[in-house]
Amino acid sequence: MKIKLKEIYQEVIQNKGLLPASPTVGMQILQALKTPNCNVKMFAKIIGNDAGLTAFILKTSRSLRFLSRTSPKDLEAAIVRMGMKETYYLSLAFLSRSVVSSSNLQIRKLLQESQLFSTKLAVISCFLAEKTRRLPANQAMLGGLFQDIGVPAILVTLEKYDAILDDEHKIKICVDRLAPHVGSFILKQWQLDELLEIPESRKQWGLDRDEAGLAELILVARFHAMLGTKEFNECPPLSEMPAFSKFNFGEVGPDNTLQLLKESKEELDDIQRLLAP
Repeated sequence: MKIKLKEIYQEVIQNKGLLPASPTVGMQILQALKTPNCNVKMFAKIIGNDAGLTAFILKTSRSLRFLSRTSPKDLEAAIVRMGMKETYYLSLAFLSRSVVSSSNLQIRKLLQESQLFSTKLAVISCFLAEKTRRLPANQAMLGGLFQDIGVPAILVTLEKYDAILDDEHKIKICVDRLAPHVGSFILKQWQLDELLEIPESRKQWGLDRDEAGLAELILVARFHAMLGTKEFNECPPLSEMPAFSKFNFGEVGPDNTLQLLKESKEELDDIQRLLAP
């Protein structure tokens, strides 16, 4: 059976109930950030309208990543600690969590795997950005979360296609072919044009630009996030990835993975806790 990718794509983007809604509070924060007289009080007022987000920002500001002698006592102090741009990225990460579900047990399992993988990718992306100091760590975290942002909607749409669900290889083809397009569609709807390259470069292992950026860093992170999965066999050796050569990530171990990731479990676990539902 020929897979009708165009038909599935149209079904995905036309079903607004499947696509993650534009995070209203996040858009308000973005607009505030673009305002010339933007300040911490303005930020705190917008974030304070969402109790869940407020708790998340406070928890994050008190984490190991922002550790100092005193913990922020209120939202304004938390924003000052992290910075407004960092707070914006973290807010989007929290607000954009997928709420798609399915009554199909197979789909539910795939959705759970997708969520766990995206979280792992975000954690590694954030960590690598912190170590290289070339890119904002929380922007890298957001990029890691968003690279597969279209996957849940694709998986739920496949509920209707028994012939695809019966074949693991066909499911993989659908996800790999459609995820970059669906992800870009969602980010355009959210006016996050600066992050469009992230879903578009998904699994583009040969990406080789003169000036490396977020897309390259997330490719290296994806390589490591895929370790131990069935799909890892499709990855080229780390040393052969152009993206890897663009950064100084330190030593590569005998198993062809970054040594610093093995030596930094506490830091990685701390970021993981931030993103836990």
